[in-house]
Amino acid sequence: MDRPQPQVGLVIRYDFLWSHERDKGYAAGAKERPCVIVTAIVRGPEGQTDVLVAPITHSVPRDEATAIEIPARVKQHLGLDDDRSFIIAGEANTLSWDDPGIVPAVPGQRWAYGRLPKGLYDTLRSAMLELVKAGKLKSTTRKD
Repeated sequence: MDRPQPQVGLVIRYDFLWSHERDKGYAAGAKERPCVIVTAIVRGPEGQTDVLVAPITHSVPRDEATAIEIPARVKQHLGLDDDRSFIIAGEANTLSWDDPGIVPAVPGQRWAYGRLPKGLYDTLRSAMLELVKAGKLKSTTRKD
């Protein structure tokens, strides 16, 4: 089972580091969770790829302007549980596609959960761009 190439909208499993965890000095997230690849950029002479990911959580967000609820049908398509889930547009991690914190969605079976539908991905991307323009995106760079 090979790791796929990163694609926008692909939902992967990653130990996402929240900004409040980073502020407390943590180097890695407390747990692995589904995350959406928002963008992938090839950098460096070796062709390394960096990705920007947004987390998915069951926690109802305090600020609904920074969250997008995932429809039940999409959750079913991705193989996620039946509980309400939200993509948090106001938080992001930038990391190398080789980061060891990216793990198979289902060990021994598949690397990723699948891709978001284009409309849902576009909603996420637009929300994140608005937050960047307003200076309100909490972003953490995860590099060695």
